Amino acid sequence: MNTFIQSSYCVNVFFATWRKRFRDYMSMCLTSGFLPYTFRPLQILGKQLARLWMFVQIGRIRINGMENLALKERVIFCPNHSSMFDAPLIFAVMKRFPRYMTAYEEMRGLCGLKAVIMGAFGSFPVDRSRGKTVLEPAINVLVRGDPLVIFPEGKISPTGQYLSFKIGAALIAVGAYEKLNRKEKVAIVPVQICFAGRHAETAGGPYLEMGFKWRKGAVVTAGPPIWIDEDSCSEPENIINAVRKTIVERSCPTAFESN
Repeated sequence: MNTFIQSSYCVNVFFATWRKRFRDYMSMCLTSGFLPYTFRPLQILGKQLARLWMFVQIGRIRINGMENLALKERVIFCPNHSSMFDAPLIFAVMKRFPRYMTAYEEMRGLCGLKAVIMGAFGSFPVDRSRGKTVLEPAINVLVRGDPLVIFPEGKISPTGQYLSFKIGAALIAVGAYEKLNRKEKVAIVPVQICFAGRHAETAGGPYLEMGFKWRKGAVVTAGPPIWIDEDSCSEPENIINAVRKTIVERSCPTAFESN
């Protein structure tokens, strides 16, 4: 009887400890700059589901510059951001499994479980009011050799109008280049997402409301990489301006450049 009581006590302690650790981890997954654990089998499954999902809600996705999406060097992919479909679309077409800088508000839900799941797919949270908290963690991601996806506009532009690009991606690329003692390549790849049919009223989601209103296809164009080198590493403003220029100068009938 005493053995049974002791065993029950140990089991209860174990589960109580596990629950506390899991709650603490869920909380960390919503902390700006924290890098959750990824889970490759879930990423592989998620990529297949994302491709099916995008086919259902977007239709045919045409890709230009696939060789630039498949770069093996240390690289940040910078797409424009004009709908809630952008992140799963990029996830679906990528050859590699990058980390995604994600607004922590988008990772809330399901009592914290959503943050854990999104973290396992590769997302990590950023509080846009405290952007500096993610710089060093993101630099370390690049130094380790994992690619990054960052939407430099920082928020969705429902009309497709190109917003100003924030400098964070360039600072991260330059920081990684410096941390590698300027001896290894680091690049930023500009990516334009152009939807053939735009439904501005639903661009911010939720996905159910977006329905099939966007199902006219999309074109993803990955431009040539912009390499960080001795000449550019001290001018992050020039780097991010070059990224934006590459995107906005490419024709897209449902997007336009801001004045």
